Amino acid sequence: MGVAYSKSGRLEGPWIQEKEPLTPPNHGHGMIFKDLEGRNILSAHSHSEINGRYVRRPVFWEIDLTGDKLRIIRKID
Repeated sequence: MGVAYSKSGRLEGPWIQEKEPLTPPNHGHGMIFKDLEGRNILSAHSHSEINGRYVRRPVFWEIDLTGDKLRIIRKID
């Protein structure tokens, strides 16, 4: 999952795409929310093949939004 930031801070951009992905390969459709403890969480889905079946699974990371770029703190297991 890639990340882009608006250089102007406006929706119109211009947008700067980060060179490195935020998540490992095969993760996508991210969403940020606050959990019941007030932590910022990034959720995404990934997939695995289990016994010949394609299985989607959710993945969660605690993130830091205090700087000028989104930063992953840790994966939540």
